[in-house]
Amino acid sequence: MLGDDDLARLEAAWRSQGSPIADELAPGLTDARRAELEAETGLVLPGELRRWWGWHDGVREGCWVSESRIGAGAWLFLSLEEAIEAWRERVEWSGSFPENRENWNGEWAPWWFPVVSGHTAFLFADLSSATDDAVPIHLWAQQPTGVFTPVVASFGEVVRGWAEGIERGFFVWSQEDEEWDIPFNVPPEIRKLT
Repeated sequence: MLGDDDLARLEAAWRSQGSPIADELAPGLTDARRAELEAETGLVLPGELRRWWGWHDGVREGCWVSESRIGAGAWLFLSLEEAIEAWRERVEWSGSFPENRENWNGEWAPWWFPVVSGHTAFLFADLSSATDDAVPIHLWAQQPTGVFTPVVASFGEVVRGWAEGIERGFFVWSQEDEEWDIPFNVPPEIRKLT
């Protein structure tokens, strides 16, 4: 479960590094606007994702890419509308999803919802397995193998892992280069979130 303390911890980690994302966060999405977007799309977001976008709906418009990077990898903090746009593009591009996984050939399932993006990769929520307390998170990499196996059981675990990675010095904001430095010695439990 994603809690307010997890979100505060992540923001504090960004601020401790001097990362610009901390000052570029957009206001949180209102319940009314979220409900409107859910009604338009037919999506029902689990509690963790409602809390995520209710905290901050991505970053302010007009931010540079480096200012919207979360820090743990190349992930960009998408607004809910950006996530919906990415979801629609992938569902339309894929066409129909096969009934049998054995016939899967790279199609995007309509119940897979992108939360953060990095180039052509996504951490996505499996809405078909979500409860109000937790939503399994999967990785769509450039070579999408293993998409059916969750990386973690909840988005709260992702946020805690990002914060821990920054706190432990695995992800360091470089003021000089204006980007996150990510060494290769990141432990596997944190690397899977990058």
